[in-house]
Amino acid sequence: AGAALYMALSCTLIRTYAAEYPTQPEVAFSAVNRRILEDTNANQFVTVFYGILDPATGTLVYCNAGHCPPYLISAQDGEDAQRLIRTGMPLGIFEDGTWEQGVVQFTPGDVLVLYTDGITEAQNEQGAFFGEDRLLESVKVNLLRPAQDIQDVIMTDVHRFVGNAPQFDDIALVVIVRD
Repeated sequence: AGAALYMALSCTLIRTYAAEYPTQPEVAFSAVNRRILEDTNANQFVTVFYGILDPATGTLVYCNAGHCPPYLISAQDGEDAQRLIRTGMPLGIFEDGTWEQGVVQFTPGDVLVLYTDGITEAQNEQGAFFGEDRLLESVKVNLLRPAQDIQDVIMTDVHRFVGNAPQFDDIALVVIVRD
């Protein structure tokens, strides 16, 4: 129950401060981090990717608090997979944590893949990991398909790779294709 309450608090704080600082994810993260450390004495942390897309320009402003780096794959050249790297530590670790703002162009047809390590660290019966290379290959061969199709293919590929091996981590996956 402790982890679920911690996540509920984190989600509420992120929503609150995202509304207060709608164009400054780094400021929102600082405020959330401060409140988490003030309001809890849990030795827990939360990883978060927070992006703000300007639909008129395609500019994606983001902060990545220790989360698996999402991939932005160019529709023009499926070989160009840009990692949206961590711009700071997970929330709830250091009182004086700071986060940098990242900015990328998300052009029509591009694919953004956000995932948890349950995907890349899924293991097969031989102990091999699914990994980032397989994840990217699943996207690249389906690059021109709708987001739901790409997501379904990734999940099918992960399940096929894993086979009957037991899994120890949850999986979350979001695929966004820009119109």
